[in-house]
Amino acid sequence: MKLYGLNPINSYVSCVRVIDRLCGQNVTYVQVTEDFRKSDEYKKMTTTDQFPLLQTDEGCIHETTAICKYLCAVAGKYLGNNAVQRSQVDQWISFNNSSLSNHAKTVYQGVFGWAKHDSATYNAAINDLKKNIRVMNTALEGKKFLLGDDLSVADIIIANCLMYGFQTVLDQGFMKSIKNVNDWAARVFALPEHIHVFGKVQMCQKPLKPVLAEAPKKEEKKKAAPVAAAPKKKVDEKPKSNTDLLPPSDFNIYDFKTFYINHPDKKGKGMDEAYKMIDWEGYSFWKFEYDIYEGEGEKVHMCNNLIGGFLSRAEGVSKICFARHVVLGDEPNLQIYGVWLVRGKTEVPDGLRKDHPSFEYYRSRLLDPRNNKADDKLVRAYWGGNEGDVIDGKMIARTMKWFK
Repeated sequence: MKLYGLNPINSYVSCVRVIDRLCGQNVTYVQVTEDFRKSDEYKKMTTTDQFPLLQTDEGCIHETTAICKYLCAVAGKYLGNNAVQRSQVDQWISFNNSSLSNHAKTVYQGVFGWAKHDSATYNAAINDLKKNIRVMNTALEGKKFLLGDDLSVADIIIANCLMYGFQTVLDQGFMKSIKNVNDWAARVFALPEHIHVFGKVQMCQKPLKPVLAEAPKKEEKKKAAPVAAAPKKKVDEKPKSNTDLLPPSDFNIYDFKTFYINHPDKKGKGMDEAYKMIDWEGYSFWKFEYDIYEGEGEKVHMCNNLIGGFLSRAEGVSKICFARHVVLGDEPNLQIYGVWLVRGKTEVPDGLRKDHPSFEYYRSRLLDPRNNKADDKLVRAYWGGNEGDVIDGKMIARTMKWFK
């Protein structure tokens, strides 16, 4: 059998791969290309032109749920041991497809920026998602899995739907209130077959904030002004940020980034020249320290994910900032820091301080590398160092990522 998909790490494809490993069917994954998608061979295989697509000796099957149930049926596993359990499998899958997945999709769109919803839509979705998870919590009372002591395909499909939520918005405060779901998720995510496909799932400590669309502005009805009335002053539609209110600067940060990134001696001569180029009245250096929660600093890849998410959400200030984020220390006690050059002399830009959904989890300190030797040494170490260097006198750099 062959499993066709556009992306091997797509959650729907990955869900099928977990079931495949549980059932021992040894399905081969095939990466679909645009040329293959246009071929007559593919057109004969497909019904809906949707992925994943499973090719079997008996015919082709679309949709994750159908493929997963087929693999279980062939293996004679995970579909329930009697008529009631088989119906309960269908019940829980239907619950997932009609309720959980719809609310989860809206929440993930907001959290990952795949689509922008207004706050009312997002809040309604996450509240409904939590409400449905509480339904599961009640149903799991006294059980290991949805059917009782035995794992079923419904457990895998629902865990796959909720996995992003457990990692991003369903924080420890909420999870403590749904102990049955918490324990159930831990059991599913601990399955060797699940770890093989997804790796270890890290439950979130603090919920990420969504990227929301601005609420539409209400149009005010215009009233006829008296003949003798003075003309009204024009009101700015959008309040200015703290960087918009700064005096103009002739510092070309784009040229500065190009110069510094390409300089062979970033810690020495490169930094010396950088200090000469910077507009010190219009820009400043800051050190950011992430307020790491228990469990977040256990693995380098977990910290890398946190850095990647933070930097991707900072794209709005890329024209006025330049930085390097690093992971320091040893597992399981890693730390995340960043040294930033930002627009503004005494404040962090509003684009970070107010608009970035995760900035509140960082502590910031203004640096003065021109007049403070310790700050100068710190900036050179962060911006001029390499992975494996000792930073801050004691911690080894595991990861170093530029924000430019």
